[in-house]
Amino acid sequence: MNMSQHPGHETRDASVGPIVLTGLGLALTVTLVALFSYGVLTYLGAHRPATTRVNPMSVEDSQIPPNPRIEEHPAIEIQQLHSEEDRILSSYGWVDKKAGVVRIPIDRAMELQLERGFPTRKEGSTR
Repeated sequence: MNMSQHPGHETRDASVGPIVLTGLGLALTVTLVALFSYGVLTYLGAHRPATTRVNPMSVEDSQIPPNPRIEEHPAIEIQQLHSEEDRILSSYGWVDKKAGVVRIPIDRAMELQLERGFPTRKEGSTR
């Protein structure tokens, strides 16, 4: 086989008719879709609903969200929390006055626990 017999590419031209028909079909489709969209939008613009629902996000009443809320000054609030915890851990006070339950400073509670000792498990018991 000689190279002159097989040039390696298409030697016939494409038919122009189907290409033109495809282009016209696409143009017609785009035109129809545009006209339909315009008609729908015009109709909806002329026929607005009689009543509109209120958007709950646009209510002007002050609505406070439920807890927990975003802290306005977290550093100050955590400092106040730590101060309150330190005060509770380092002071005497009533936990339940009717039941006679009191609170003692944590340092004193640790000293008393060391004096009394910790409970231990008996030999051979599993619990």
